Amino acid sequence: MVRFFIKALFSYVVVVTAAIGCGKIGDSETTLSKVKFEDWPLTDCSTSTSPVRDLVAYKLLGVPYNWEVDMIGGSTYRILPNFQDSNVPFTYNDYNDKNLCSGTHGAYTNLIEGKTDIIIASRDISKNEMAEADSLRVELETAPLATDALVFIVNPKNPVKNLTADQVRKIYTGEITNWKEVGGIDHTITPYIRDADSGSQEKMETLVMAGLTMIEGLPETIGSVMLSPYYSIEEDEYGIGYTPYFYCTAMVRDLIKVNVLSINGVVPTKETLKANKYPFVSSIYAAVRKSESHDSRAYTLYQFLFTKNGAEMIDESGYIPFLR
Repeated sequence: MVRFFIKALFSYVVVVTAAIGCGKIGDSETTLSKVKFEDWPLTDCSTSTSPVRDLVAYKLLGVPYNWEVDMIGGSTYRILPNFQDSNVPFTYNDYNDKNLCSGTHGAYTNLIEGKTDIIIASRDISKNEMAEADSLRVELETAPLATDALVFIVNPKNPVKNLTADQVRKIYTGEITNWKEVGGIDHTITPYIRDADSGSQEKMETLVMAGLTMIEGLPETIGSVMLSPYYSIEEDEYGIGYTPYFYCTAMVRDLIKVNVLSINGVVPTKETLKANKYPFVSSIYAAVRKSESHDSRAYTLYQFLFTKNGAEMIDESGYIPFLR
């Protein structure tokens, strides 16, 4: 049995049960109060994990927050702070200086290079990032934090509602090129892919393609880290793309019109993800450097994420807490 202990706590954490008996989330009962902003560690995250990072930070720093439409950030819902109704001695700019959102690859790079202290990312460390860490003689401690999934989106006018996992793979290897081959209309499929460093692309290649060689995207069919394929597919009746489930259902919602496909007849929902019935279930990860002192603010926050109270915050954000 793995045992881990919360050795040092922020001023906002009071230990009721100090020893975590079996290493399972929920074994540690804690009571939270506000922590001083100057003691807050440097954090980073990916676009799709920013709500959970921000929700945890706002709760622990005592900042009121709401889900609101963030038109400047790309027409998505985000958890945004309400500084007008708080008495905290720092501004939104101050907050953003200590809490970055560099994307999955950028977050890992910043953590490896010592520019941040703790991250919540849409996936585990990649081979390229591991190679960079090895070259700098840096080791990371990573752990799955919550359940997510990779889902496939099409234009609402597309009559196709379901694909098999094999059909998805054949579309993205170029073996299937026409929608009529999968029960749709007679028209060429436009497969949208993600840029190489995005968390979605890494998940697509490892979780879905499983070693198969994907088609090469054209400039107009490669979504950027920020925009993804949503806007293109909203306009393209014949397109298909992929995106994290949480980003689609919690952040985009009804702001951009796309349909989510079922895969192998299973609709991606919280229930099917939690039961592991949907075929492309994945995890988001928390990570710190292994050299981080267990007395540090960053490591304490890392450990807190896996407590019962941490899991409750993750659940409130819309993710499914990972119970291990």
